[in-house]
Order: sequence, then C-alpha cells, then structure tokens
Amino acid sequence: MDAKPFILVTGANGFLVTWIVHRLLENGNRVRAATRSLDRGTYLRELFSSYSGSLEIVAVGDMTEPNAFDKAVAGVEGIIHTASPVTTVADDPEELIRPAVKGVTGILESARDHGTCIRRIVITSSCAAIVDTSDVQVTVSEKDWNDQRVQECETLSRNASGLSKYSASKTLAERAAWDFVDANKERISWDLTTINPPYIFGPTIHDVKDPDSLNSSSILYYNAVVKNNFFGADPLTSPSHAWVDVRDVAAAHVKALETPSAGGERIIVSAGSWVWQDMINTALSLPGSIYRPHPDVTGPKEVTTRLITFESGKQKRILGLSLGSLEECVRDILLDYAKRGWYP
Repeated sequence: MDAKPFILVTGANGFLVTWIVHRLLENGNRVRAATRSLDRGTYLRELFSSYSGSLEIVAVGDMTEPNAFDKAVAGVEGIIHTASPVTTVADDPEELIRPAVKGVTGILESARDHGTCIRRIVITSSCAAIVDTSDVQVTVSEKDWNDQRVQECETLSRNASGLSKYSASKTLAERAAWDFVDANKERISWDLTTINPPYIFGPTIHDVKDPDSLNSSSILYYNAVVKNNFFGADPLTSPSHAWVDVRDVAAAHVKALETPSAGGERIIVSAGSWVWQDMINTALSLPGSIYRPHPDVTGPKEVTTRLITFESGKQKRILGLSLGSLEECVRDILLDYAKRGWYP
C-alpha cells in the first residue's frame, strides 16, 4: 500500500479500536472513524484533538441495515473493521450472530460497490473463531475453526451457553468474510486479512466512567486482580487460554494494512497461554506501590497446567511484531486504575 493511506475504522468507540485509531494517527494516517451516531464521536474528537486535521467522524447508524457503509467507504484506501458484538450475554444466538455476520458482509458489499480506492481490508476476528476452551492440552493454528460452537448453537439454540453464542458469532462472521472474497474475486480490487486475538488486556483510553463500564475482558481482569473474584473459577486452571496486550493488537492491525504479504492471511496475535494465577503472580512481582493485593491473596502460587497453545508464528514472520511482556501489561493496567481512582 502507499505510505500513510486514508483509513476507515469501524466501531470506533471500543477498547481495542480506540487504540487502533491512536496508532493510525501516530503513524501519520488520516482516519475516518465510523460510529453509530455523530454524538458518539465527541469523545474521540476530544481525545485526539491534537490530530484534528487527520481525524474525521462519520455516522453509519445500524450496521446491519443495507448500504450502511456506502458513504463511509468512499475515498478510503484501507479499512479496519472491528465493529461486532463482544459479549456472552444473549438469549437467542442470533442476537450476536446476525449483527456480526451482517456487519461483515455489509461493509464488504459497500467496499465492493463503492470503494474505488480500497486496496486492503483488515477484519478483527478472534481466537474464539479457532477454539475457546479445551479439557485437554491442545495446540491450534490458523487452520483450525471453532465449528463445534456453531453446531451447539444450531442444536441448542437459546439453551446454548453464552460462550458458545459469542464464539459462533465470531466463527460465522469470519467465515462469511472469506466466503465473500472467494465469491467476488472478479469484482474486487482489494484483498483481506483477519486478525485473531485471544483475551485482550491493557490500559484503557476509550470512554469509560467506572470499572462496571469496562469492556468484557477488562472487567473480568479488574474483578480478578483487584477484587480476587473469579466468579467460581479456579485461578490455577482457568481460563487456560491465551492473552495479548491491546496495544500490540492495535499495532498488528496497522501492520496488516501496510504489509503486502499479509493479504489473504488469517493471523493469530497472541503473547502466550495463561491462567488467572499468572496475572496474580505477575502483579505480586511488582513493587508494592503498584500492586496492593486483595486480603485473600496469600502469595504467588505455581501454575502447572495451561491447556491451550496457539501457534502464532505468523505475527512475527509476516507482521514483524515484537510483543510486550506480561509484566509490562499488568503494570500499566494497575497504573491506569490508580490514575482513574479505581485502585487501591
């Protein structure tokens, strides 16, 4: 791609996407940030006021409506599409699946029909589209798909677990994106990359008022590390998934736009496997001025089992990513809490 292209970013109010906008602006890109309404762009304008000449806010309304993104895609050279439900709270699975799939296919249709300058589209998928839990030790890669959760939702419908509904939405949305590209090869001039992160943690720069208004992964983190509340899970064995710093995921999206060889690739961005005890142990290793443990925390404990390993070689081989450490991530989260008056 040309240096410093004009980029459309969707879902521009969230935890990850605000960091993506920040990264793009720092990188020298012009950014068109798509929000549901212009009012929702007020915080972004204020946060990035020093980049006012490079940031444009556009309202797209309900992204599941036909042609929602038609005007937004006009004139941009790249798209980062992050807008999708990130919650496990739903009755009918379609409450999550429909907006996730329609949002993806809708923006790709608009890009096909109205995006005359577009050369690369990057979609935020998830490791939940690869695997979400396991009872045995397993190593997975970009070749794997979490089809079992789709089948569970098809079979159990409203009785499927919240995690299944979320994972099915991510799986079906990403599959829809790749299927769209395959079906429209003769009609598009751009290619596609998907970024598949696991649990995303890190300091917050989007608009939050208190811990209860944090995004889903961050509120889990706050409850675990500050309140020692794991909602009944064993911190020595749960969630036994992978983690990554939000700032590294933002960097991955920008690099995916700029790296020619990223086209057509599905890329896991992961810093490694973890359980909650890893977060507690890391916090305990920090100076006491940064982490004051909950009274029920008795000290570090050895972790012996982490069940899921994600093969993440592409993040270095293709994107050239060098990820931050767990210590850096935990430290910066706690410092962010302190700055906001949420802790200790």
